[in-house]
Amino acid sequence: MSPPDSGYDNGGSHTAGERAARSGALATGPGRDRWRAGSAGSGHREGGAPGGLADSFFAHFLRAPALVGGIVPSSRALGRAMSRHAAGFDAIVELGAGAGSITRFLAADHPRAALAVIERSPELARRIARGWPRVFVHSGCVHERADALLAQPASTVAVSSLPFRSLPGDLARTTSGLIERFLLAHPARRLVQYSYGLREPFVFESPLLRWHRAERVWRNVPPAIVWIASRPEPSNRP
Repeated sequence: MSPPDSGYDNGGSHTAGERAARSGALATGPGRDRWRAGSAGSGHREGGAPGGLADSFFAHFLRAPALVGGIVPSSRALGRAMSRHAAGFDAIVELGAGAGSITRFLAADHPRAALAVIERSPELARRIARGWPRVFVHSGCVHERADALLAQPASTVAVSSLPFRSLPGDLARTTSGLIERFLLAHPARRLVQYSYGLREPFVFESPLLRWHRAERVWRNVPPAIVWIASRPEPSNRP
């Protein structure tokens, strides 16, 4: 069952990111598919990490390994690396947040950025909303939530944990095509994506977009590579 929109506002002071989200900078999907939690509630661990998410993540892997991609959540080292490369943007949208192992660093490291999450599992999405109340959570697969991705501000970075190499071919193409539309809409936009192999996560159809290998994270199971995709700056040379 899809979770309801709580419409909760706990008052008090808000960061610039929260104010941007409230003013409509973030796209909002149908009410039944977007919500924010008012409190951490049960299962909330100090530091913003909801309890039991790792166990829930493993259960989701067993049910749909091709869609989840990994048997354990991303390590803290990988979470920190992904967050480092998301610095300097007005908004961040995380694609496939899973257990929230990267969400926790995005929320802590970038308090002034509007932060949204798209997560296909309603259970994990609800638990992320409880653990990080300032995050706008959109429930559904990324390709089903084009509204939540394409309406982001011009200065937005997408942070993706989607396992493109294990996704079914048609789903991978549809999702990568949507991300390509997101990047081409504004030259300031970026994609931060990790993969476990040496190859680029997926191939862009547009010649305007390029992958850059940012760093390798050895302290992850398995070791991962962080990639950045963007439109290169036009050369001023004749």
